[in-house]
Amino acid sequence: MADKSKALVPVRVTDERRRELAERLGSVHISRIREMPRIELYLDQLLTLVSQELEFMRLPDETLVTGSMVNNYVKQGVIPAPRKKRYTRRHVAALLFVCALKRVFSIAQVSQLAALIWASDLDLEALYDSSCDALERALAAYVTPGEKDARPALELRDQAGNPSAPELAWLLGAATDALASKVVVEQTLLLGERGE
Repeated sequence: MADKSKALVPVRVTDERRRELAERLGSVHISRIREMPRIELYLDQLLTLVSQELEFMRLPDETLVTGSMVNNYVKQGVIPAPRKKRYTRRHVAALLFVCALKRVFSIAQVSQLAALIWASDLDLEALYDSSCDALERALAAYVTPGEKDARPALELRDQAGNPSAPELAWLLGAATDALASKVVVEQTLLLGERGE
């Protein structure tokens, strides 16, 4: 039986630790497509890269992604299958998307979002980069007083560069907000658990 007394202890986080957390989460940068390796990666390299990119949301003793997870996501059609056991930038972006959003949504829900994206005529590189920007801005807004309403709306573009899919843009914007708020809460509670 778990010790419930720990759950009743209020979170005590010093102003200094809160500022450090705000600085850390406010400066998160997720690599954009052009910043990713140009070479194709093997599975172990893919796992390392994705884990490094999502380190800002990792909890102690948590493994963010494993080879088995990747294989399951491929089987379920959530991410594309590798070519000759090698993964491209598109695979990295898709896996980052899945691993981040599964933090707040079921894999079935993430799969539905991915299906909407794959079925769209959107510029997938621009969509990925815009989603990263939206998440970074949402994290910064949650930890910076007075910035909550400063987040711009997510805008998606089609292959020709024209604004497109406003419903999907709204849905992905809401998903990134949900992810950002969960990460902020988890990381703040973690500070309290460590007695920092």
